[in-house]
Amino acid sequence: LTGLAAGTTYYIRAYAINSVGTAYGNEVSFTTSATSATITTTAASAITATTATSGGNITNDGGATITARGVCWNISTNPTIANNKTLDGNGTGSFTSSLTGLTGNTIYYMRAYATNSAGTAYGNEISFTTSATLATITTTAATAITATTATSGGSITNDGGSTITARGVCWNISTNPTIVNNKTTDGNGTGSFTSSLT
Repeated sequence: LTGLAAGTTYYIRAYAINSVGTAYGNEVSFTTSATSATITTTAASAITATTATSGGNITNDGGATITARGVCWNISTNPTIANNKTLDGNGTGSFTSSLTGLTGNTIYYMRAYATNSAGTAYGNEISFTTSATLATITTTAATAITATTATSGGSITNDGGSTITARGVCWNISTNPTIVNNKTTDGNGTGSFTSSLT
């Protein structure tokens, strides 16, 4: 018997034809085994430094109920459900997944997945890059204060996923100074630095 559908119960009878007609044997039933689901991955969208949106479309359940579906991702290729993953219900059809907890300015690889009694099937792999964020920085208290000079600086603990190209201290006689006011230029990169205000 060929051309059967996966995960399906069939009823069969043997038959014999002679001049009188067709005779049938006793009926026997059997169920074919399930196969992995057929699934595709949706391209990433709404990408930020820490989140992205994707999903998938399950077009064939392989003859068994889809008990789990979603998207899995990692910073290396061929991610599996042993890596980060979403849980987006069950059944066939299209679904949307929200990826969270990502790191800025990082390449991620993701695949949609669908699990049934035959195992877990994966869709095509898609990559995307998260956007960078502003750096994380604190200001050092002013010291060595004279009538015309002072010393300060800062500490950059996170570059936001992008190289620090300039750093320093800015100041003004009103609150919330910016780099359009007075400023020092104290190199680049993360870590602590010292600034001389003159």
